[in-house]
Amino acid sequence: MDKSLNYIISPEISEFRKFSPKLKIGVLASGKGTNFQELIYLSKNNSLDIDIKVLITNKGNAGCIKRAQDANIPHKVILANEFPQMKFFEAEIINTLISFDVELIVMAGWMKIVSSMFVNRFKGKIINIHPSLLPSYKGGNAINDALSNGALITGCSVHFVETEVDSGSLIMQAALPVFKNDNLESLTKRIHILEHKILPLSISYAGSMIRENFKDNY
Repeated sequence: MDKSLNYIISPEISEFRKFSPKLKIGVLASGKGTNFQELIYLSKNNSLDIDIKVLITNKGNAGCIKRAQDANIPHKVILANEFPQMKFFEAEIINTLISFDVELIVMAGWMKIVSSMFVNRFKGKIINIHPSLLPSYKGGNAINDALSNGALITGCSVHFVETEVDSGSLIMQAALPVFKNDNLESLTKRIHILEHKILPLSISYAGSMIRENFKDNY
């Protein structure tokens, strides 16, 4: 057995929930968009009942843009430096998400801290994927921090977003061993494999909660 494939996921959820109509999601991404690509694939082959309404990125050269274009998914580049204050930058994001009637917001490599205004506007409807076993190694250098601190085990987490950075209720985590010969590139690659497993399952779980809450309120 290839030891590099050893991992554990908790909770052990292996099937996607069914949504009719499909769950409407908006994706926020700042980088290459590999998690975004996995969601596109699962959506296109009808494995995961999601309708990706829009991609929003805060980087004009982000790789996720081409992925959206290739999949004919609407996208919008919103640059913070084009707004006089952060609240106006966030207001543009909020208005875009509302205009696309998004039910769930998925932060998939979104490298921008959001304010309480943003979180409270979509309370319980924002999830984030982070490359560590939270609450360990919060922040933007989580994988490197795990290596620097000699961690023997690390992984990734999906959680609901709260105003405190990388906090909020955990939905799912995946853990894997850190090998003596691991470097930033090798460990990042293995963590990305696990991110692609737990993010879609977490979307399915979070979506079912949102739909159930909607039913309870009407």
